Amino acid sequence: MVPLAVGIDIGTSGSRAVAMRPDFSIAASAAAPLDRFGANGRDPAVWWAAVEATLQELLSQIDRDAVRAIAVDGTSGTLLPIDSAGRPLAEPLMYNDKVPDAAIL
Repeated sequence: MVPLAVGIDIGTSGSRAVAMRPDFSIAASAAAPLDRFGANGRDPAVWWAAVEATLQELLSQIDRDAVRAIAVDGTSGTLLPIDSAGRPLAEPLMYNDKVPDAAIL
């Protein structure tokens, strides 16, 4: 069994995932647009639904036992405050929001 590394990207328009072999060739890929799961692309529940759908599609194409590493990235500079149980406390502050510095701090 060839080991795989899975990369997951959560972006402003959707979720993408790729499974790569050690030689950096792509074993499988999948994507899901955010608007498939709701109109509010700022809703963390929409983000999570897109990630789940993306991973389900990706895992249907590979042997999940071959996965040896996982990396996740998201939109740069986006902040989502959560509580100790991982529940969102407020809407995210997106990297492209136009707010004064005083409102951020």
